[in-house]
Amino acid sequence: MHITMIIAQVFILKKDFPKAQYSQILVGFVFGFFIDASMYLTQSVTAPNYAVQILYVVIGSLLVSIGIIFEVTPKLLYLAGDGLMITVARVLKRPFGQIKIAFDVTLVSFSLIAGWLLLHKIVGVREGTLISAILVGFTIGKLNPVISPLILRFLERRERRERHKDKVQGYNIITIGRELGSGGREIGQKLAKKLGWKFIDKEFIKDAVVKSGLPGEFVENKDQQMTSGEKLLRYISMDNIFNDENLSDDDRLFIAQSKIIKDAASKGNCVIVGRCADAVLDDCDNCFNIFISADKDFAKKRVAKEFNMTEDEAADYITKTNHLRSNHYNYYTGRTWGDPSRYDMYIKSSSLGIDRAVDAVYNAVKQKKGAN
Repeated sequence: MHITMIIAQVFILKKDFPKAQYSQILVGFVFGFFIDASMYLTQSVTAPNYAVQILYVVIGSLLVSIGIIFEVTPKLLYLAGDGLMITVARVLKRPFGQIKIAFDVTLVSFSLIAGWLLLHKIVGVREGTLISAILVGFTIGKLNPVISPLILRFLERRERRERHKDKVQGYNIITIGRELGSGGREIGQKLAKKLGWKFIDKEFIKDAVVKSGLPGEFVENKDQQMTSGEKLLRYISMDNIFNDENLSDDDRLFIAQSKIIKDAASKGNCVIVGRCADAVLDDCDNCFNIFISADKDFAKKRVAKEFNMTEDEAADYITKTNHLRSNHYNYYTGRTWGDPSRYDMYIKSSSLGIDRAVDAVYNAVKQKKGAN
């Protein structure tokens, strides 16, 4: 069965099938060994009643779901069945979870038909099998947003340490994440002017995205506007799992913005505000990533003045906007927005003030350049 599934992947992808994935044959034998070993170790475990049997099915489905997430998140090597499902999901442009459930139900149906035709009875398939066939795909959708970012974070830290061992150049790109009302955009403008670098913010990116073909009204309405409900629905539908071609409007906008950010970064000497730039440029050794926050009183006074609001209205607007930014960032990066451990510098502008914050970043960047 494993070899048949590998052949199916080759048939579908043809020349695009990665040669390294032929190792799925070896993985199949190793996987089979562990199944036999696990059955041997658990042969003394019995279920005294029907409720415990169902409990075992649920626990088993949970373990399988976690195993699949750990297997496929690094995108290195798959079991043949999972490799085939990922391939089909990409070709059909359907969520991985839907394909997973359909695939498992198909295999269960195949077992029923084969048992009836060859043995004239049903063997090894009961209600627990059907429950598991549906539950595994569903559970992956629930757990992946929690587990996958942790795995990627671990892998990223390893990669970052390896990259930084040979880092010899100074910083020539600064990314700024910021809370609304913290003065992040103003700090970015003044910093770019002081350094003599290009300043890239929402308006610059919006103009470039519009030139790429997306309408300006769409960019304005969809930019970093993911609500918690939309985020939850997308997690449930598992659109974020191994389905690069199944793109929503939000996905297309994020990809367009990311391309513009990467293009600007390739030229160097720029300050980029927002748009998940720190994560988009994660493989860039010359990026200096900062996050700017502020006390509530400081932030609401700035927002009230800028948007001609009362301070109460400004406070509500700040809460809503920061929530939308957090949803957008967390969903597309698998990280936590504003997590201090993710940044090279974390600034509280309400304590330093705008100009001193500019000086602090300027001195940090210049000091790094001098050290190199």
